[in-house]
Amino acid sequence: MKQLTVLCSSDLSETVARTLARAGVEGWLHVPEASAVRPGAAAEHGRYPRWPAEMFVVPAEDAQARAVVEALREHTDNCEAEPCLRILVVPMET
Repeated sequence: MKQLTVLCSSDLSETVARTLARAGVEGWLHVPEASAVRPGAAAEHGRYPRWPAEMFVVPAEDAQARAVVEALREHTDNCEAEPCLRILVVPMET
C-alpha cells in the first residue's frame, strides 16, 4: 500500500479526481482551498511564499499508485498556476 498526497492548482482538480477514479482507487480525502508553502524559497521579509492549492490524500495499492503517477505526469508544468502539481508517495503499513 502507498499513500499519495497530491497538491495541485484548482485547474487540475477535476483531472486528478478523474485519474483517481480511473485507477480504481476506493476513495480519497479532497481538501479544496488548501494553502501550500515553499519553505526553500523564503522571501526577504522572512515569510514563506504560499500558493493556493487543492490537496488529495489517497490510500492506494502499489499498482494504482503507479498508474496515478504516470497518468498525472503529463500534466506537470501544464497549468495556469505555479507550482501546479506535486505528488508525494510514501509506503503505508496496513
